[in-house]
Amino acid sequence: LATHSISAGLDYPGVGPEQAFLHEAHRAEYVSVTDEQALGAFHETCRLEGIIPALESSHAIAYAMPLAAELAADDTVLINLSGRGDKDLDIVRGLAGA
Repeated sequence: LATHSISAGLDYPGVGPEQAFLHEAHRAEYVSVTDEQALGAFHETCRLEGIIPALESSHAIAYAMPLAAELAADDTVLINLSGRGDKDLDIVRGLAGA
């Protein structure tokens, strides 16, 4: 997977023995989204939920949004939002002006 990310902490391949074991055992799947997808999810979450997600969480939201669209209306999607997005506002503003 590509390792570049606008989010600090997501721009390195974090593969250790535990992750490798889980992947080999088909108990974990590792995926990625683009910075543009993460920013889109950031803005959608702000608009729809009235909260500012961290960019790390925005990546998870970006991956889950198309998956959720394929599920039944009564299915549940759970995403853990960690951190706070206000620390990322300068990055988001800078990219909007770029």
